Amino acid sequence: MAVLAYEGCLASGVSGFADALAVGNLTAGRAVFTVSILGVDGSCVRGFNGAAVPVDAALGQPGEGAWDVAYIPPAFGTAATLAGLATWIKQAHASGTVVCAACAGVFALAGAGILQGREATTHWALAREFSQRYPDVRLDPGRILIDGGDYLCAGGVTAYFDLALRLLARFASPEAAAACARTLLLDPGRSSQTPYMSLLAPAPHADATVAKAQQWLEDNLRQLSGIGELAAALHVSERTLLRRFRKATGRTPKQYLQALRIELAKRLLATTGTPVEEVATQAGYADATAFHRLFKEMAGISPGQYRRRFSCFTPGAARQE
Repeated sequence: MAVLAYEGCLASGVSGFADALAVGNLTAGRAVFTVSILGVDGSCVRGFNGAAVPVDAALGQPGEGAWDVAYIPPAFGTAATLAGLATWIKQAHASGTVVCAACAGVFALAGAGILQGREATTHWALAREFSQRYPDVRLDPGRILIDGGDYLCAGGVTAYFDLALRLLARFASPEAAAACARTLLLDPGRSSQTPYMSLLAPAPHADATVAKAQQWLEDNLRQLSGIGELAAALHVSERTLLRRFRKATGRTPKQYLQALRIELAKRLLATTGTPVEEVATQAGYADATAFHRLFKEMAGISPGQYRRRFSCFTPGAARQE
């Protein structure tokens, strides 16, 4: 297997992925994968954290044979640094290599033309940029993993573990993948990024009135009784506000308000021990049943499940000043 290291890549996305496959070799009882780390020119690269990522060889060096699998690790920041990998990836794929990537690495697959007209996923926070660059790709950022046979995409940063498990299941056995997951304490059943997504991903616009409306909604999210109250506060008609708000944000004021409220509820569930019914009240919902239903619809899981998965609150912990 070829692992493509490049400047700014996540060092753990290289080493962690390789470690998972090495454990998979143990659970399979044979050397299913032999990993070689390749760089653009064969030189050591600097990962996102500043640490050196050793490289075994250069891409396309003389005598390089065909690879069964090639993997592009995640990165933070711009995906522009992936551009230099596209030609090699396209050629490798054409020769029969299964190409796979995680997070921003999926930009390299799209840049090589492999995903055109096909399903793909990437990190949810990169979805807008990805869709703008590659409108012909059928992007589904809600999914953790997509296996297209000759290519695989993993969504979030550490979804390279999900990718490693899928490769183990395919090239070794499902039993080896399950044993690897148990050994590394991984959850092989993850399928959705929705619980991790922010419902308030930035949507840049230049409408000052809509910006004021967004701030007003944030400041009054518990008390707002209707769009008429918001329109009156901004001295515009309801019809004008609705039209401009939808054009600038892609949502109605009510939809934006619901996103604000659910994000507040998520923050309270993750950082406090406040009972769920009180969380609903603090987020502006008088009907706890309606809150549960809406939370699950927008976050993908129930409030209780969200707290169990994401809580950073420790009852009775000493406060650090």
